[in-house]
Amino acid sequence: MLIFAMSCVAFILIALMVRFSRPAYADLKCGDAPMYFDGGLVVTWAGPAPREARVRVANGDIFERVEQATGPAFPPDYPEKYLKNLRASEVFNASMAWTADDLVRWQGRHGIEMEPEALGVYENYIDNGNTIFMALVDHPSVSAPDAFVACSLVLQRAVIVHSGGRQDLFLRSYFHSARQDSSEFVNFAPAGSVHYSFKTDEAWFPLELTRFISEPASYVELDIVTPEGFDERLLPSPFSAGESGYALLGDIKYRVRRASAVLTIGEHLRGIPDFRLAFSG
Repeated sequence: MLIFAMSCVAFILIALMVRFSRPAYADLKCGDAPMYFDGGLVVTWAGPAPREARVRVANGDIFERVEQATGPAFPPDYPEKYLKNLRASEVFNASMAWTADDLVRWQGRHGIEMEPEALGVYENYIDNGNTIFMALVDHPSVSAPDAFVACSLVLQRAVIVHSGGRQDLFLRSYFHSARQDSSEFVNFAPAGSVHYSFKTDEAWFPLELTRFISEPASYVELDIVTPEGFDERLLPSPFSAGESGYALLGDIKYRVRRASAVLTIGEHLRGIPDFRLAFSG
């Protein structure tokens, strides 16, 4: 999706990027370190989407409307360091990968070498009827970008609207990018969201690669929006039900319920399943 100058100089630059590539872990997760692009810094952002989904970059208005019912995006025990100097970033140059090779080539253009284990999970998503959404996200300016080697999604935030056998999933991830020794870090998040729209009988949110983040834990806050509500006992472990209320979307009044989890990193997270909520009735 990127336009590269057709010159020997451009070819050399691309070759150097691949030669000094660093591994990326992503499931709507960020690449490990910021890279230069068009005079600024970016990270790559990629993750699975149902093959038949309509996928677009959208604004973030729905979060503001839904959070009037469920409260702030950040859970009460959210570490203060992840809120320090939190900046809004642009998501741009979005595209889709239909095969694992497509993803590897796209990451390679940005100097990212896919780790075999992470790539295996992507391949599994693709084999099970998904494609891969890919985009660049602005990374805040830092004095020594090459020293920043750990980028994690410390808060996975979403609004899931499910009605009439269709899900509209609005994603907004919160990034924490740090030096290896954590002596310097930055926090940023898309100002808008990524919007998936697809047919399904259950609510879905991708979580498989959370185990690759560099921080000790990743918080997950999902606002589930349905016409009639749902049985809280159906929430999968380790999610628990939080605040609830009503939200007016268009001219329809919906029930909203927050589902929350903290996913700590460790061996028990190997093979962590995606969030799935089957609606009764």
